[in-house]
Amino acid sequence: MLSDTDIQALIEDVKPLSSTILKEIHLKNKENRAYKEYELEVKSKSGKIFRIRIRANTINIMDFSVILIYVDENKKYHIIRRYNGKHSHKNQIEKDKFRDFHIHKATQRYPDAGFRIDGYAEITDSYNNWKDALTIMLKECNFKGDMCLFNSFN
Repeated sequence: MLSDTDIQALIEDVKPLSSTILKEIHLKNKENRAYKEYELEVKSKSGKIFRIRIRANTINIMDFSVILIYVDENKKYHIIRRYNGKHSHKNQIEKDKFRDFHIHKATQRYPDAGFRIDGYAEITDSYNNWKDALTIMLKECNFKGDMCLFNSFN
């Protein structure tokens, strides 16, 4: 179980990211699936392992996810942030429902209430495609590299 303090420390942990890697991001078709996907592992300055996972629907360009995952010492995956495209979402505790671009943010209170750690989401107007969502995620989650290259994906 991750506390809110743990989650914030994971977000703030410096995650070096080479501009060369960013230039090599190409989403690949998954066999018999309607989406393309890319995954990258990053080791933080403190030695923690994170994964960036990008999924984009091949038909509906508004259907995508840019996900930051923390992999703990037991190899358990924890979704810390999820930058989603435009679709319906309901925050189970707050009971609010919306259909928009949104960012899922891990919180301790959601698993405490029996829901997924990343069940809470907030509407955003900071992006409208997966490339911009990735750029926002890299900036908000303390990835360090040549920031001007974060917008130069292939």
